[in-house]
Amino acid sequence: MGVGAVDDVRRPEGSRVATVLLVVLPLLCVSPLLAWVAGLGAFSTWAVLLGIPAVLVTAGLGWRECRRRPVGRLGVAVTAGFFGGLLGTVGYDLFRVPFLAFGLRLLAPIDSYGVLMLDARASNGLTGLAGWSFHFANGICFGIAFAVVALGRRWWWALVWAMVLETATVVTPFAETYGLRGREDLILIAYLAHVPYGVVLGLLVEHGEATYRRVHEVTKWPIAATLGVLAGVLLLWLRPLPPYGTDASTEIVDGRLSPAWLRVAPGGCASIRNTDEKPYVLRGADGQPLVRAGQVRIVCFSDEGVHRVRTSERAFSGGFVIVDPEPSP
Repeated sequence: MGVGAVDDVRRPEGSRVATVLLVVLPLLCVSPLLAWVAGLGAFSTWAVLLGIPAVLVTAGLGWRECRRRPVGRLGVAVTAGFFGGLLGTVGYDLFRVPFLAFGLRLLAPIDSYGVLMLDARASNGLTGLAGWSFHFANGICFGIAFAVVALGRRWWWALVWAMVLETATVVTPFAETYGLRGREDLILIAYLAHVPYGVVLGLLVEHGEATYRRVHEVTKWPIAATLGVLAGVLLLWLRPLPPYGTDASTEIVDGRLSPAWLRVAPGGCASIRNTDEKPYVLRGADGQPLVRAGQVRIVCFSDEGVHRVRTSERAFSGGFVIVDPEPSP
């Protein structure tokens, strides 16, 4: 069911203002990350001032359009874009999972978003919840923006859209900050992972009428119910319970940093305690310091960006340190 099917049932188009807002606002959901990597201010500041409000207003407008009777074109687009974006994001993540077996920590940046959003010094269950929520919110928002523009269009337009999204990470300072510059293997995997995102989004948006009808056959409030399930899964998986650390400190446990993410200012230092029975050289820290068994050592970092700190060549050894030029007070 394509464009003709939507036109045949004579869906009300919706106001131009609402249409423009449902294209522009979802694209602003990712603004905290892009602003931070561009050096325009703290991730948390942009999240509070622009990112979170954009998500909330998008949700409010989408809810209003989905409640209209008869439902208009925008309501169909929001529904198709929501489910296309969500399921496409799941496909995007599942595509990357097999590469974890080769030691490629492709999902790790998601945890950094939560650390930055909450101004945390170290990762925990709560920062994990914030990071994964940001990740899924972006996938859904990108899907809604596309659906409002391209409802009923051929599915491969979403594939083009997915490639545009990945290209944005390559040409912006994101690639430099997260160490992707010169890593053609990681960039290729990222482009390939966007294929399932684009295909799923494209099929659900091309057949937007069918998508809308089928999800409403399951429940009267399909978007709300799905968000509830997603929230429940994330809460059970990440268990964001206190206590939460307030300083940049971690332990080496079986060669890994626990917590896995730390955040310091340029030239700042972190406390690392080695609980293992052998020493480790911390590659990625200033001077590659040696941390002996049972020792607590202060380790410093000068260069801005996201640093992979290794204790060995083993997959998943060590952890990560964000050297943030915009630390919280």
